[in-house]
Amino acid sequence: MTHLPFKGHFSKTTEPLDCLHMDLVGPISPSSISGHHYILNIIDQHTSYKITCFLKNKSDTYEEFLKQQKLIENTQQQKIKKLVTDGGGEFINQQFKDLAEQHGFTHIIAPPYTPEHNGIAERANRTILDKALCLFLSSCLVNQYWAEAVNTAT
Repeated sequence: MTHLPFKGHFSKTTEPLDCLHMDLVGPISPSSISGHHYILNIIDQHTSYKITCFLKNKSDTYEEFLKQQKLIENTQQQKIKKLVTDGGGEFINQQFKDLAEQHGFTHIIAPPYTPEHNGIAERANRTILDKALCLFLSSCLVNQYWAEAVNTAT
């Protein structure tokens, strides 16, 4: 069962990278065939473009975001202006604080127990996982292939 729709709204964006939403899903058991336990989703609010990354540990979140940030900014030839995350320990650390300061973007952390404040990422998580589950169940593969289903669903 899902919650009722959130009546609040996100500020409008006018171009790509105005606002990225990011969330981590996991741990997922069993691990994938590559040994991954987590899914990191990054969503551009303006274009709805999604990037899905697989992580072995929560502590890999910062390094993976650094790689994706460089790729995204080089591809779009502009800088990230705002990053919205939940209050997970993987996001509220000195590394992310320093990164936001160095690169000049605002890091917005949603208050505890309010997933609706990062609703774009939460909705993307659910959509991707629902699609992946359908693909996975129809494929009759062993559980360790969940990452391949998620990758296909993205």
